Amino acid sequence: MKLGVKTYSDEKFLEHFKNKADFFEIQAIRRRHYPFIHKLKKFTKPIVIHAAHYSQGSNPADKSLYKQTLESLNFAKKLADKTNAKVIVFHPGRLTNKNCSIDNSINFLKENFDKRIHIENLTQIIKSFTTTPDEIKYFLKKTKTKFCFDVNHAIASANNLNKNPMKTIKEFLKLNPTHFHIGGQKINSKKDTHSSFKKSTIPIKKILSLYPKTAKITLEVTTSIKDTEFDLDYIKKIIKSI
Repeated sequence: MKLGVKTYSDEKFLEHFKNKADFFEIQAIRRRHYPFIHKLKKFTKPIVIHAAHYSQGSNPADKSLYKQTLESLNFAKKLADKTNAKVIVFHPGRLTNKNCSIDNSINFLKENFDKRIHIENLTQIIKSFTTTPDEIKYFLKKTKTKFCFDVNHAIASANNLNKNPMKTIKEFLKLNPTHFHIGGQKINSKKDTHSSFKKSTIPIKKILSLYPKTAKITLEVTTSIKDTEFDLDYIKKIIKSI
């Protein structure tokens, strides 16, 4: 398994982990990253790009935000081109008003298809879709995109639906995700907290034992260098014991 760490535009963060992590995941925020693109070139680690999502003004489900969402996706593609990234993680959106629909999101991705796009499963608590194995399966089939499995989102969704989290995780994994997100969380939480593993109660070893040996896993934890270093070492030890 390969382990990556995630940041927005913190060069110091990347410098610290350049010899510790296997890859970097970068959140592609336009206002932050135009000057940051050139700084990324000095790092030799593989890069994964995470496109902007709802909290950053992008929502492919909302037809009134089509232009804005397209600009965000195009920037993520540009960043991926510049860094030779093979993965662009993408949120399929939220159903927040009358302009929103799942079909809008599907059509957006069909019109702007890129083989690097990986759709991430989300949680119901924020009016999202792709929150269950059946929903993500349908969405992936319609858009012909790949799958980024976020285990914290899966646990939160299972708890919201009164489902068994481990059984739900196994159902998601049957869909053959090709990228993975994991962070700390309470096993009974209905929200995805993505906290440090210091505060987590999810059965990390049991979960990771289900993953393919070739899995590329981004740690979505905190932005603290100290805590992220603990989390990275913690996960490395667990993987060695599997």
